[in-house]
Amino acid sequence: MKPYYLLVLLFLFTSCEEVVNLPSPVSDNYLVVEASLTNLNTPQQIILSRSQDYFDQTNVPKINGAEVVVTDTLGNRFNFREKVASSGIYVWEPSELQPTIGKIGTTFTLRVKWQNEELTAKARLNRVPPIDSILYQFDEANGRQSSDDNPKDGYEAHFYSRDIRGAGDCYRVKTYRNDKLFNDPSSLTLVYDAGFQKGAMTDGLLFILPIRRSISPRLYVEKDKIKVELWSISEDQFNFYSQARLELNNAGLFSRPAANIPTNIKNVNPASRLQGAGWFGVSAVSSLETVVDPKKARKGLD
Repeated sequence: MKPYYLLVLLFLFTSCEEVVNLPSPVSDNYLVVEASLTNLNTPQQIILSRSQDYFDQTNVPKINGAEVVVTDTLGNRFNFREKVASSGIYVWEPSELQPTIGKIGTTFTLRVKWQNEELTAKARLNRVPPIDSILYQFDEANGRQSSDDNPKDGYEAHFYSRDIRGAGDCYRVKTYRNDKLFNDPSSLTLVYDAGFQKGAMTDGLLFILPIRRSISPRLYVEKDKIKVELWSISEDQFNFYSQARLELNNAGLFSRPAANIPTNIKNVNPASRLQGAGWFGVSAVSSLETVVDPKKARKGLD
Protein backbone atom coordinates (compact mmCIF):
# COMPACT_ATOMS: atom_id res chain seq x y z
CA MET A 1 0.00 0.00 0.00
CA LYS A 2 2.87 2.40 0.57
CA PRO A 3 3.64 3.02 -3.14
CA TYR A 4 -0.04 3.94 -3.67
CA TYR A 5 0.05 6.57 -0.92
CA LEU A 6 3.30 8.00 -2.29
CA LEU A 7 1.69 8.39 -5.71
CA VAL A 8 -1.32 10.16 -4.17
CA LEU A 9 0.92 12.57 -2.28
CA LEU A 10 2.96 13.24 -5.41
CA PHE A 11 -0.25 14.04 -7.32
CA LEU A 12 -1.47 16.40 -4.61
CA PHE A 13 1.79 18.36 -4.43
CA THR A 14 2.15 18.70 -8.19
CA SER A 15 -1.47 19.45 -9.03
CA CYS A 16 -2.09 22.31 -6.57
CA GLU A 17 0.35 24.72 -8.21
CA GLU A 18 -1.63 27.60 -9.72
CA VAL A 19 -0.80 31.20 -10.52
CA VAL A 20 -3.17 33.58 -8.76
CA ASN A 21 -3.33 37.26 -9.74
CA LEU A 22 -4.66 39.23 -6.81
CA PRO A 23 -6.32 42.60 -7.38
CA SER A 24 -4.41 45.53 -5.89
CA PRO A 25 -5.79 48.96 -4.95
CA VAL A 26 -5.15 51.90 -7.24
CA SER A 27 -2.08 53.73 -5.93
CA ASP A 28 -1.26 56.96 -7.72
CA ASN A 29 -1.68 59.20 -4.69
CA TYR A 30 1.98 59.42 -3.61
CA LEU A 31 4.62 61.88 -4.73
CA VAL A 32 7.91 59.97 -4.48
CA VAL A 33 11.11 61.86 -3.63
CA GLU A 34 14.60 60.44 -4.27
CA ALA A 35 17.03 62.90 -2.70
CA SER A 36 20.45 61.86 -1.39
CA LEU A 37 22.39 65.12 -1.31
CA THR A 38 26.05 65.31 -0.28
CA ASN A 39 28.61 67.90 0.78
CA LEU A 40 30.75 67.12 -2.30
CA ASN A 41 31.61 69.81 -4.85
CA THR A 42 29.46 68.18 -7.53
CA PRO A 43 25.96 68.79 -8.99
CA GLN A 44 23.22 67.55 -6.68
CA GLN A 45 19.94 66.10 -7.92
CA ILE A 46 16.45 65.35 -6.67
CA ILE A 47 14.17 62.99 -8.61
CA LEU A 48 10.39 63.37 -8.35
CA SER A 49 7.91 60.76 -9.58
CA ARG A 50 4.36 59.56 -9.03
CA SER A 51 3.46 56.20 -7.52
CA GLN A 52 1.65 53.62 -9.65
CA ASP A 53 -0.26 50.36 -9.28
CA TYR A 54 1.68 47.39 -7.89
CA PHE A 55 1.39 45.34 -11.10
CA ASP A 56 1.85 48.28 -13.47
CA GLN A 57 4.88 47.55 -15.69
CA THR A 58 4.93 50.89 -17.55
CA ASN A 59 7.53 53.59 -16.93
CA VAL A 60 7.15 55.45 -13.65
CA PRO A 61 5.36 58.80 -14.31
CA LYS A 62 7.64 61.77 -13.64
CA ILE A 63 6.67 64.96 -11.81
CA ASN A 64 7.29 67.94 -14.11
CA GLY A 65 7.11 71.67 -13.53
CA ALA A 66 7.62 71.55 -9.77
CA GLU A 67 9.33 74.21 -7.68
CA VAL A 68 12.08 72.50 -5.69
CA VAL A 69 14.03 74.46 -3.06
CA VAL A 70 16.38 73.43 -0.24
CA THR A 71 17.21 75.86 2.58
CA ASP A 72 19.42 75.48 5.64
CA THR A 73 19.63 76.86 9.15
CA LEU A 74 22.49 79.17 8.09
CA GLY A 75 20.18 81.11 5.76
CA ASN A 76 21.37 79.55 2.48
CA ARG A 77 18.97 78.75 -0.36
CA PHE A 78 19.59 76.14 -3.06
CA ASN A 79 17.30 76.20 -6.10
CA PHE A 80 16.90 72.91 -7.96
CA ARG A 81 15.85 73.27 -11.59
CA GLU A 82 14.53 70.70 -14.05
CA LYS A 83 17.33 70.87 -16.62
CA VAL A 84 15.74 68.43 -19.09
CA ALA A 85 12.03 68.96 -19.75
CA SER A 86 9.71 66.19 -18.53
CA SER A 87 12.58 64.26 -16.90
CA GLY A 88 11.48 64.72 -13.29
CA ILE A 89 15.17 65.32 -12.42
CA TYR A 90 15.91 68.59 -10.62
CA VAL A 91 19.54 69.72 -10.34
CA TRP A 92 21.51 72.25 -8.28
CA GLU A 93 24.89 73.30 -9.68
CA PRO A 94 27.77 74.39 -7.38
CA SER A 95 29.29 77.84 -7.91
CA GLU A 96 32.10 79.97 -6.51
CA LEU A 97 29.71 81.45 -3.96
CA GLN A 98 28.19 78.06 -3.09
CA PRO A 99 30.80 75.36 -3.81
CA THR A 100 29.00 72.73 -1.70
CA ILE A 101 25.58 72.15 -0.23
CA GLY A 102 26.60 72.90 3.34
CA LYS A 103 28.44 72.26 6.57
CA ILE A 104 28.36 69.34 9.01
CA GLY A 105 25.85 69.92 11.80
CA THR A 106 23.53 71.99 9.61
CA THR A 107 19.85 71.11 9.21
CA PHE A 108 18.26 71.35 5.76
CA THR A 109 14.63 71.74 4.71
CA LEU A 110 13.25 70.54 1.37
CA ARG A 111 10.14 72.16 -0.10
CA VAL A 112 8.43 70.81 -3.20
CA LYS A 113 5.56 72.81 -4.69
CA TRP A 114 3.61 71.09 -7.44
CA GLN A 115 0.20 72.09 -8.74
CA ASN A 116 -1.70 73.06 -5.57
CA GLU A 117 0.33 70.84 -3.26
CA GLU A 118 3.34 71.50 -1.04
CA LEU A 119 5.48 68.75 0.48
CA THR A 120 8.37 69.20 2.87
CA ALA A 121 11.08 67.27 4.71
CA LYS A 122 14.03 67.93 7.02
CA ALA A 123 17.49 66.33 7.25
CA ARG A 124 20.69 66.98 9.20
CA LEU A 125 24.19 66.76 7.74
CA ASN A 126 26.00 64.43 10.15
CA ARG A 127 29.71 63.76 10.58
CA VAL A 128 31.62 60.95 8.88
CA PRO A 129 35.03 59.40 9.69
CA PRO A 130 37.83 59.13 7.13
CA ILE A 131 38.67 55.83 5.42
CA ASP A 132 42.15 54.90 6.54
CA SER A 133 43.08 52.28 3.94
CA ILE A 134 41.95 49.63 1.45
CA LEU A 135 43.94 46.37 1.57
CA TYR A 136 43.53 43.13 -0.38
CA GLN A 137 44.71 39.53 -0.35
CA PHE A 138 44.69 36.69 -2.89
CA ASP A 139 41.96 34.17 -2.16
CA GLU A 140 39.42 31.75 -3.63
CA ALA A 141 35.81 32.88 -4.08
CA ASN A 142 33.47 31.93 -1.25
CA GLY A 143 29.80 31.04 -1.66
CA ARG A 144 28.71 34.67 -1.52
CA GLN A 145 31.16 35.64 -4.26
CA SER A 146 30.64 32.65 -6.56
CA SER A 147 28.72 32.93 -9.82
CA ASP A 148 29.30 32.09 -13.45
CA ASP A 149 30.29 35.70 -14.22
CA ASN A 150 32.67 36.18 -11.29
CA PRO A 151 36.32 35.03 -11.03
CA LYS A 152 36.89 31.81 -9.09
CA ASP A 153 40.00 33.26 -7.50
CA GLY A 154 41.35 36.77 -7.19
CA TYR A 155 41.73 39.50 -4.59
CA GLU A 156 39.42 40.05 -1.65
CA ALA A 157 39.51 43.64 -0.42
CA HIS A 158 38.93 45.05 3.07
CA PHE A 159 38.58 48.70 4.01
CA TYR A 160 39.49 50.18 7.37
CA SER A 161 37.73 53.00 9.19
CA ARG A 162 37.03 53.80 12.82
CA ASP A 163 33.71 55.05 14.14
CA ILE A 164 33.76 58.52 15.69
CA ARG A 165 33.38 58.31 19.45
CA GLY A 166 29.85 59.12 20.60
CA ALA A 167 27.00 56.62 20.20
CA GLY A 168 24.43 56.89 17.42
CA ASP A 169 26.46 57.55 14.25
CA CYS A 170 25.07 55.81 11.17
CA TYR A 171 26.64 55.31 7.76
CA ARG A 172 26.10 53.72 4.37
CA VAL A 173 29.02 52.03 2.56
CA LYS A 174 29.15 52.37 -1.24
CA THR A 175 31.63 50.35 -3.29
CA TYR A 176 32.64 50.82 -6.93
CA ARG A 177 34.58 48.45 -9.18
CA ASN A 178 36.09 50.30 -12.13
CA ASP A 179 33.71 53.21 -11.43
CA LYS A 180 30.59 51.00 -11.46
CA LEU A 181 28.59 50.92 -8.22
CA PHE A 182 27.65 47.57 -6.69
CA ASN A 183 23.96 48.44 -6.50
CA ASP A 184 21.95 45.26 -5.91
CA PRO A 185 20.04 44.86 -2.60
CA SER A 186 22.65 42.48 -1.16
CA SER A 187 25.29 45.21 -1.55
CA LEU A 188 23.37 47.72 0.59
CA THR A 189 25.73 47.87 3.59
CA LEU A 190 24.52 49.87 6.58
CA VAL A 191 26.56 50.65 9.68
CA TYR A 192 25.44 51.70 13.16
CA ASP A 193 28.48 53.03 15.04
CA ALA A 194 31.01 50.31 14.01
CA GLY A 195 28.53 47.42 13.82
CA PHE A 196 25.33 46.40 12.11
CA GLN A 197 22.74 47.51 14.65
CA LYS A 198 21.91 49.74 17.57
CA GLY A 199 22.90 48.36 20.94
CA ALA A 200 25.87 46.34 19.64
CA MET A 201 28.29 48.28 21.90
CA THR A 202 30.60 49.20 19.01
CA ASP A 203 30.87 52.95 19.59
CA GLY A 204 34.29 54.33 18.71
CA LEU A 205 35.67 51.00 17.49
CA LEU A 206 37.23 49.87 14.22
CA PHE A 207 34.45 48.75 11.86
CA ILE A 208 33.79 45.06 12.46
CA LEU A 209 35.17 42.43 10.04
CA PRO A 210 31.93 41.68 8.10
CA ILE A 211 31.59 45.39 7.30
CA ARG A 212 35.24 45.69 6.30
CA ARG A 213 34.81 42.68 3.97
CA SER A 214 31.50 43.90 2.52
CA ILE A 215 33.33 45.78 -0.26
CA SER A 216 34.09 42.41 -1.91
CA PRO A 217 30.75 41.04 -3.18
CA ARG A 218 32.99 39.51 -5.86
CA LEU A 219 36.74 39.05 -6.09
CA TYR A 220 38.83 41.65 -7.88
CA VAL A 221 41.50 41.01 -10.49
CA GLU A 222 44.76 42.76 -11.32
CA LYS A 223 44.34 46.43 -12.34
CA ASP A 224 40.76 46.65 -11.04
CA LYS A 225 40.07 50.02 -9.46
CA ILE A 226 38.37 49.80 -6.07
CA LYS A 227 36.65 52.88 -4.72
CA VAL A 228 34.92 52.98 -1.32
CA GLU A 229 32.67 55.78 -0.08
CA LEU A 230 31.35 56.23 3.43
CA TRP A 231 28.15 58.31 3.64
CA SER A 232 26.85 59.70 6.93
CA ILE A 233 23.11 59.11 7.41
CA SER A 234 20.64 59.75 10.22
CA GLU A 235 19.26 56.96 12.39
CA ASP A 236 15.87 57.46 10.70
CA GLN A 237 17.50 57.05 7.27
CA PHE A 238 19.28 53.94 8.57
CA ASN A 239 15.83 52.54 9.47
CA PHE A 240 14.45 53.58 6.05
CA TYR A 241 17.21 51.72 4.20
CA SER A 242 16.89 48.71 6.52
CA GLN A 243 13.18 48.38 5.81
CA ALA A 244 13.70 48.94 2.08
CA ARG A 245 16.30 46.16 2.02
CA LEU A 246 13.91 43.79 3.79
CA GLU A 247 11.18 44.48 1.24
CA LEU A 248 13.53 44.14 -1.74
CA ASN A 249 14.65 40.72 -0.46
CA ASN A 250 11.14 39.67 0.60
CA ALA A 251 10.38 36.80 -1.78
CA GLY A 252 9.95 33.05 -1.87
CA LEU A 253 7.74 30.53 -0.14
CA PHE A 254 8.27 31.95 3.37
CA SER A 255 8.12 35.67 2.51
CA ARG A 256 6.52 38.05 4.99
CA PRO A 257 3.48 40.23 4.26
CA ALA A 258 4.63 43.41 2.53
CA ALA A 259 4.95 46.47 4.78
CA ASN A 260 5.08 50.20 4.10
CA ILE A 261 8.55 51.74 4.01
CA PRO A 262 8.91 54.80 6.29
CA THR A 263 9.29 58.28 4.80
CA ASN A 264 10.18 61.78 6.00
CA ILE A 265 8.28 63.46 3.14
CA LYS A 266 5.11 65.13 4.44
CA ASN A 267 2.35 67.14 2.79
CA VAL A 268 1.84 70.43 4.64
CA ASN A 269 -1.88 69.68 4.29
CA PRO A 270 -2.36 66.32 6.06
CA ALA A 271 -5.90 66.06 4.70
CA SER A 272 -4.69 66.11 1.09
CA ARG A 273 -5.12 62.98 -1.03
CA LEU A 274 -1.54 63.36 -2.29
CA GLN A 275 0.98 62.21 0.31
CA GLY A 276 4.76 61.80 0.29
CA ALA A 277 6.99 58.75 -0.13
CA GLY A 278 10.72 58.20 -0.50
CA TRP A 279 13.43 59.97 1.48
CA PHE A 280 15.24 63.29 1.71
CA GLY A 281 18.76 62.87 3.10
CA VAL A 282 21.94 64.92 3.29
CA SER A 283 25.29 63.16 3.75
CA ALA A 284 28.89 63.98 4.42
CA VAL A 285 31.10 61.70 2.32
CA SER A 286 34.62 60.34 2.82
CA SER A 287 36.21 58.21 0.12
CA LEU A 288 39.35 56.32 -0.85
CA GLU A 289 40.37 54.34 -3.92
CA THR A 290 43.16 52.02 -5.00
CA VAL A 291 44.16 49.87 -7.98
CA VAL A 292 44.85 46.17 -7.46
CA ASP A 293 48.57 45.42 -7.74
CA PRO A 294 49.60 41.80 -6.99
CA LYS A 295 52.90 43.08 -5.57
CA LYS A 296 51.02 44.97 -2.88
CA ALA A 297 48.73 42.11 -1.84
CA ARG A 298 48.73 41.18 1.86
CA LYS A 299 48.30 37.90 3.68
CA GLY A 300 46.10 37.05 6.62
CA LEU A 301 43.80 40.08 6.59
CA ASP A 302 41.30 40.15 9.44
